[in-house]
Amino acid sequence: MENFPINYIKDIAVIKVDLPAATMRDSQTLWNAMANDSLFDHQKLVVDLSPCSFIDSTFIGMIVKIFKRVSEKQNIMKLVFPQITEIESFRVIGITKILECFKSIDNAINSFDPDSPVSKIDIDEKSLYYSMADSKQ
Repeated sequence: MENFPINYIKDIAVIKVDLPAATMRDSQTLWNAMANDSLFDHQKLVVDLSPCSFIDSTFIGMIVKIFKRVSEKQNIMKLVFPQITEIESFRVIGITKILECFKSIDNAINSFDPDSPVSKIDIDEKSLYYSMADSKQ
């Protein structure tokens, strides 16, 4: 699937959502791409949303559905956060509370090393307030 290229870095499967806007029309295609390549069975998985500047609620719901499927199989999924300014929908859903989210693919890959000092993204009321205030300056 051309909008969802899959790469393997070490023993980690990385699926990139190579879309400027990830919406409802793309969510089932992502699911199918993962199923076709048996990514639900891969022990370590990273979903890279960094190219996205917009993600609708249906696509976010699909990310949660994928996470549930991966977790059912006792596998690990991490997320590379999208490059968006409006993060309220991610905070409301609490995605950073169920998934480890990172600012870059390198950070996500390195986070699988237990000795890595990479910090994950955490969105709460306070960080949301500061990120919105920073963007207005």
